[in-house]
Parts: sequence; structure tokens; C-alpha cells
Amino acid sequence: MRLDVTNVEATAGDYQVDLVTEGAAEVSASSHKLNLAANARRGLTLDLIGKGVGPASLSVRISGPDGLSIERKYTLLTRPAFPAIERRTVRELARGESIVIDSNLLADVVPGTGALSITVSPQNGIDVPSLLVALDRYPYGCSEQITSRALPLLYVNELAQENQLALDKSIDERIKEAITRVLARQNSEGAFGLWSSSSAADTWLHAYVTDFLTRAREKGFSVPEAQFKLALNKLRNAVQLGSNRGGDQNTEAIAYALYVLARNGVAPVGDLRYLADAKLEDLVTPLSRGQLAAALSLHGDKLRAEKVFNAALEVLPRDELAPVAGRDDYGSPLRDAAGIVAVATEAGVENTVRVALTRLQLARAVTPHTSTQENAWMVLAARAFAREAQRVSLSIDGTEHKGNYFRTIRSTDLQGKTIRIANNGDRPVQVVIGIRGAPVDAEPAAEKGFKISRTYRMLDGTPIADVTKVTQNERMVVVLRAVPTELVAGRLLLVDFLPAGFEIDNPRLVAGGKTGNLKWLGQMSETGPSEFRDDRFVAAFDRRDGDKNPIAVAYIVRAVSPGKYAHPPAMIEDMYRPDRFARTEAGTLEVVPASR
Repeated sequence: MRLDVTNVEATAGDYQVDLVTEGAAEVSASSHKLNLAANARRGLTLDLIGKGVGPASLSVRISGPDGLSIERKYTLLTRPAFPAIERRTVRELARGESIVIDSNLLADVVPGTGALSITVSPQNGIDVPSLLVALDRYPYGCSEQITSRALPLLYVNELAQENQLALDKSIDERIKEAITRVLARQNSEGAFGLWSSSSAADTWLHAYVTDFLTRAREKGFSVPEAQFKLALNKLRNAVQLGSNRGGDQNTEAIAYALYVLARNGVAPVGDLRYLADAKLEDLVTPLSRGQLAAALSLHGDKLRAEKVFNAALEVLPRDELAPVAGRDDYGSPLRDAAGIVAVATEAGVENTVRVALTRLQLARAVTPHTSTQENAWMVLAARAFAREAQRVSLSIDGTEHKGNYFRTIRSTDLQGKTIRIANNGDRPVQVVIGIRGAPVDAEPAAEKGFKISRTYRMLDGTPIADVTKVTQNERMVVVLRAVPTELVAGRLLLVDFLPAGFEIDNPRLVAGGKTGNLKWLGQMSETGPSEFRDDRFVAAFDRRDGDKNPIAVAYIVRAVSPGKYAHPPAMIEDMYRPDRFARTEAGTLEVVPASR
């Protein structure tokens, strides 16, 4: 850090400069004396050191002749060097057995970034606090992700006390914010776009957002009447269009549209029954059948509803439960099982709930990385075992507790403390511990479904072989290339985390044929929405089955702040099959001062 002090009109003489830091930063030397002649300038070069994560402040206090006293305060923010990691462990707690939880579980997580989530319940598939933390801190925001973060919050109070969940914002605030954001993405026809109101129409996504708005209204949240009616009308039109074309539209999306319309009491009963009686085989996903069954149940047709729920279970996998890529409805076997549990619970069909819950737990066991869609529906499904939870009897640090135990504890609140959980009930319970936080040490490079590379070049295309030492004000082109090793469809996200000493020089992506003066780059990929944040570059891509073309994008950065920094990785992932990802090696670099 460089601090310049200029004597503009004060008396010449000796001046005392004191630097006072608070929070997550400190300086290498805090007290200095400067002799300043009239109109003179003196500079100090200091190390500003991040000693933690979070807000910090730097106060510069100058005193000198004639009683002069000046103070300037600068607000800073230190962030973790590497992206957050998640871990999940499950163990059975037998009758009379106890477990002690302490901060050692977060030993490899940067202090101040970690959170530990605890679930104690009769089953191990749905760990509500971990799911809510993952949704709450998901850093990106297409309409599906915004909706998935907010939808389960409508039912949190049925599951746990808000003050036990350590969410970053209040539940009501998060829900209201989500309503505002998705409504801003509604076009003049009533449809909700994935990234904006101009995004291509997607009936399944539109039904999902309208489902959230419907449930929000049921819970007393305000949704503008005109926009809500427009959304319902769009669903009616989609159903009518699908019927007129003989079902060659996305039948799964039509089933969801009918469910949302039924929830609002305006579904065409004839279309519901026709789909159940004549077109059921066209519904190939388990959740679409479950939603059709739930719609029939809402209209009082219990006999057909039971038949269609049974049909949903018939196509819900028993063995092939691992996630699959390329589904248009953002789904997976785990999401489908959770969704069926949720809608069948609301319909009161206990046999369907029991079978689907068993398969949910099996699917969860083979799905270590979950999507926002899976997380949201699992929280909704958690209401299914409320009755079974009545038999859970625990002791939490000696205090009796009846029912499921859900809690998230920030690392700062766990420091130096322990939590003892004892099973006082008459049957075993499952303890699921989830850990999330920034790692002390970077995760190694990985290639699981993709290969990824990050290279740096000068503006004329000359490769920069060693990026561990660059000069202040130097501009470079960052070239990111990713090659999928599975030629399957997917909604992909490419993220390059910047070192703290770099900033994006010009928020304009070098993409497609628009290489400007950088013709040496060759053909670059067209992207979906992209973001140029102060700490990362983000771009989204839609891939189709069989697409063999590599992904290639570039942007320009400038080295701005001298110092030594962590160099985080670049990453690519399939947002709805997050077990498919790749990341580069992390490292360190130094920005050396420009010669004066």
C-alpha cells in the first residue's frame, strides 16, 4: 500500500502520521514521522496485511505544527483466497448414545468463513440447515436459482426456528427480494425469462416461478395482481397450445402448468383428465406425473390422483439414482423423488410419500454435490417426516428436546464451545453434519467431465510464461478454454476468480467474432449472460447434446495494486449436475511497483 502526504498550505515542519486498523487487516508499521517543506510531497510504502475475513478499516491520523490534526478513514473488505468447499458426514446415533460437536470440525476452514449445520432426525437424506445455507449463499442468480433460494423459506417456520439457521438475511426480507427480482424478469406476455425478461421462453421455468409466487401469496406475501394474472394467463395459453397441437409441446412442462393452475383453482379439468387417461405415457419424468396427480387431487379427483401417483413411482428409479445431464426441466432422480414427496405430502397420499422418501434417501447417498433445484425440493419434502419426528427425543447440552433438531452455527459462535447431543428416544436417529467455508489451503486441480485451462498473454498475443510476478499497470489478456469430456447438454457456468491485485480493465468480453484488435485469439465462443465483478469474471453457456466445440473466452485485466496475493482458480461446472466440473491449479503471485 502506498500513502502519499502532500503539504498544500500548512506550515513546514515535522508531522506525525499514525495508522490505526480495525477488523480483518493490519499494517506493517503504524507510526511514522515526515518532514514536509511547503508544497512538498512524501510517500510511505507499507504492507497492508489481511489477517482475517470480513470488514476492516484504516484510519490515517496526521498531526503537526500549529495544532494541525487531520483524520481520514478508509473502509476495506478482505475476502477468502479460495472458493468455499462443502463436506457432509452421516452417522447413526443409537439409543442412549451421544455425540460431541466442537470447532475442530472446522479446523481446515478459514476462521470467520465457516458454518456447521446439524440435522438430527429419523432419516439421513434431508439435512435442512445445510440445504438452506447452500441456497442462502449461492452466489449467482438466474431465475431458477432466485426462486430456489426463496421457495423453501416459505415453509421454514414449519421446520425450525429462524434464529437457529444463521441465514445471512431475514426470511421475509429474502422472500420479498426474490419476488421483486423475478417479477422484473417478466415480459409483456407474462413469461419469466431465465436471466432477463428478454430470455427465451421456457414453460417449465415459468411454471416454477409462478408456483413460487402462488405459494408466496398463500403465505400472505404481496404479489402485484396484474403481473400475477398475466403469469397465470401465460400458463393457460401454454396448456391450450399444447392441447391444440396434440401434445407435441413439452408435456412435462404442461403437467407443471396444470398443477400451478389447479393450485389457483383455475385448471381446466378436462385437460387434467385427458392427460391422465390418454397421455400419461407421454409424461416421462416422475415429477411431471406427480404434479399431474397432485393437480387431480386438488380438484377432488382422488381416484385418478392415486392412479397417477402410482404411475409416478413406477418411473422413479430404484437403482439408477445418480444425477443425469441434459434434462430440460433442471431435474434429476433426487429432485424428482423430493418433488414427489413434497406434492404427495400436501395431497395426503401417505403410501406415495413413504416409497418416494425411501428412494430420495437412496438418491441422496449417491449425489454428493447437489443443485439449487434439488436443494429447494428437498427442503419442501422435509415436511413429510414431521409426524415421524414426534418420536425423536434428544438432549442438547442437557436440555430436553422433542422432535427433529435443525441448527446452523457460524464458526465464530462455536469457537471454544462444544455441543453434546444425546439420543434419549427408543430408536436410532441419524446425525448429519454439514460443513461449509473457505478452505485454508486451495483444493487441487480437478477434471470431472471437463478439461479447463487458463493462460495469460500480452496484448499482441505473446504468451506470458510466468504470471507469478507482474508489474503494476501491466495489461494482460486472460484466455479461458474448457473442453467437455462428455458430449451432453447442460447449463454451464464458467468462473474465473481474480487475484486481489488485479481488476478487469474493460468490462467487455472478447467473444464470438468480436475480437477487435486481438485477432490472434481466433474464434471465441458466444456466451449467455456474463458478469464482470470486482472479484471474478462469470459467463453462462447452454450446451446441446453432441456439441464437440470447445468453450473459449477472453477478457483483459490490469495489475493495479502492488503486493503479494493468492491466485484463485478458474472453474467450470454444470449448474444442474454439479458433479460435472473442472478447476485449474491455484497459486500465488506478486504485483511489483511500477518504476517511478
